[in-house]
Amino acid sequence: MKRLMIALVIVFGIQAAYADNTNTANIKINIAGASANNHYFLCLPNVGCLSIHAATSQKKIYPVYHSIEMSGIYVMDTNTGYRVYAQGLPKSCTATIKRNHTITISGKIAKTRGIVLIQQLRCSIS
Repeated sequence: MKRLMIALVIVFGIQAAYADNTNTANIKINIAGASANNHYFLCLPNVGCLSIHAATSQKKIYPVYHSIEMSGIYVMDTNTGYRVYAQGLPKSCTATIKRNHTITISGKIAKTRGIVLIQQLRCSIS
């Protein structure tokens, strides 16, 4: 009886986990120029900071369990004492990403005069 209960809990837990993953807003990052030492992070309000290197090299997609209001994009550089650099938000990035949608954030990391920027920053929503 105890084994049956454990098996049922596992089966229902797995089903709940898969059901939740289909009901998320997703963030995909295609930003070139992130080095292998993983010191650049893309930060979004009410989401947190996401590894640019993991997203690009491992094709990681970050699930978020609520809608995302794109009100700002920031880059954190851990090599400069965790300094955060605000990015200009292009029109293609100003949107609300609802569940079951994916935002792809693209561009290229560049360091100009000690400031980290995402050049050619653009977003697409699917």
